[in-house]
Amino acid sequence: MINRFRHPESNKSPTAVAAAVAIHAASRRWLSSALGHFAMTTIVRVICFMFLLSAFPFRAAAEDFTNAIRAFLQQRVEVEKRDVGMVIGIVDEQGVRIVGCGKLNDKTNREVDGDTLFEIGSVSKTFTALLLQDMIERGDMKLDDPVAKYLPAWVKMPTRNGKEITLRQLVIHTSGLPENPDNLGPTWADYTTDQLYAFLSSYKLTNDPGAHYQYSNLGASILGHVIALKAGTNYESLVVNRICRPLEMNSTRFTLTPELKARFTPGHNQFGDAFWNESRSPIFFPQGGLRSTANDLLKYVSAYLGLTPTSLTPLFEKAHEFHVQSGIPTQNLGSWVVQTDPQGRKFVFHAGDTAGYSTFVGFDEARHRGVVILCSTSDPEDVDGIFALLVENEWQSDQRPEETSISGSICDSFVGQYQRSPHSTSALGIEIRREGSHIFAQTTGSRPLAIRALLPPIEGELLPESETCLFGRLSGRPITFSRDAKDKVTGLTIQFGGKTFYYEKISEH
Repeated sequence: MINRFRHPESNKSPTAVAAAVAIHAASRRWLSSALGHFAMTTIVRVICFMFLLSAFPFRAAAEDFTNAIRAFLQQRVEVEKRDVGMVIGIVDEQGVRIVGCGKLNDKTNREVDGDTLFEIGSVSKTFTALLLQDMIERGDMKLDDPVAKYLPAWVKMPTRNGKEITLRQLVIHTSGLPENPDNLGPTWADYTTDQLYAFLSSYKLTNDPGAHYQYSNLGASILGHVIALKAGTNYESLVVNRICRPLEMNSTRFTLTPELKARFTPGHNQFGDAFWNESRSPIFFPQGGLRSTANDLLKYVSAYLGLTPTSLTPLFEKAHEFHVQSGIPTQNLGSWVVQTDPQGRKFVFHAGDTAGYSTFVGFDEARHRGVVILCSTSDPEDVDGIFALLVENEWQSDQRPEETSISGSICDSFVGQYQRSPHSTSALGIEIRREGSHIFAQTTGSRPLAIRALLPPIEGELLPESETCLFGRLSGRPITFSRDAKDKVTGLTIQFGGKTFYYEKISEH
């Protein structure tokens, strides 16, 4: 499925960037329901960009960007069966692209597309933070007000050393509150306001508020709760009336109508089995209860980037303000993570991972490009890597290397394991393999967050430019191979971020 349109005032070409993305591991965790998360591998799988071999018998250098994305999805969903359904959306000054692949569920032949609803998990927190900016704009709240000011007087909000938790600290996860309350019952559906108040009144902080970063779903829930109390209504109606309706996000809701349910895809486990998450208490809506579509989320991102004029523009501008504090991940007041690459370029994003779903929404402010990834299988490491590859992509068909033909023996000579630092504890590397006449690359080894932001994302199908150089089908990034006196491949070199990265070949397998 492809949906594409242009902004009426868009005629600029994006500038070249090479982004590196990292996100705090805690931000991938949201409520793990009674169904539980399946065990995740200890080795981070970033992505394996392998493409459907039969879809494009010959690919000219001028292949369309959208077709390359579609081929990637077909490989993942239809060939490898690693995902049941995935939708990718991109918005920039050239317009919007939406590509989907896979089925809505196992009972129909309906394909997922830009109107399919997915759970978006912790991306919901950015809506809660935007609501706070709305309350501040209206004069109803102040960013550095103590949270206790907006709770019933009999609720004892935790303090430490005379310091109170503020609204700002709930947004940027420095409140000192834990990830989730410890007085949950067997399910998340029946948690009550009285239970929340009982937890807060008895909890003892281990750090002063504002001193340390500790990702807290609970903090986001409390923020939404006190906003609703001050506004004199419920949180769900605030999000719908103050954010979704002005942006015409008509498919973004907590409670689904029959029509929305018909477009809602179930989540899936790692084996492709479908299951429906249990209902959640409205108390937990602010931290991760929203369901949305690629079409709606691209409207949201477009408004954040200033590509679409909206009555909410002043709120988005305030939400862009950075909070910088030593020892704490850089965030903005919209509750987005802000990552700076080695060249100083900033990328803003948030992940959402629930039982059966993975979501990643982010954008490059300077380049005015946003990316939305929705997956009906829990696979958070992969969606992170896909974002990295798409947000930095500067697809220009007329400037891409031209694909040529090489012999099978040359293809075989590239195959093997390459490692950047054989003695590194992280054992970062690249695997290159051959399938028929096609060559694929995949990142291997664990990638700590600090390292991940510094290394080039090299994944997916590689096309031959010459007998010594391949380039990424999706990225266009070249990889040059070195040989010894016996014509044996000894390593590969990649240019990224103004630096040269060398990987030594350590295995022929």
